[in-house]
Amino acid sequence: MSFPRFAVSVARGLSRPRAAGLPPRSSRHATRMPGGPKFKAGDSVRQTGIYEVTHDRDHRAAHDVVMLADDVFPSCETCDQRVRFRLVRTAPYIFQDQDFEEPR
Repeated sequence: MSFPRFAVSVARGLSRPRAAGLPPRSSRHATRMPGGPKFKAGDSVRQTGIYEVTHDRDHRAAHDVVMLADDVFPSCETCDQRVRFRLVRTAPYIFQDQDFEEPR
């Protein structure tokens, strides 16, 4: 059975072809970051997105959180400064997306 090229691209997670007349996606859309850089508590968040949190001494399993640009990565109540954050995927905060921006 053969699938149309579009269906194969979507199934593989590749971007869909752009509809005629629409502008290209902006850089504010999600971008996957395999093996992204690691940050520590106290570092500034440079990009809004989903971060994997890894705790010291495995007191808690790794988990994902959403962090907003210009915030600061927090310390953990148990790990203190030994917690680490890795950018998994950038993702715009909905009210910073051009289609959902709040009027000023």
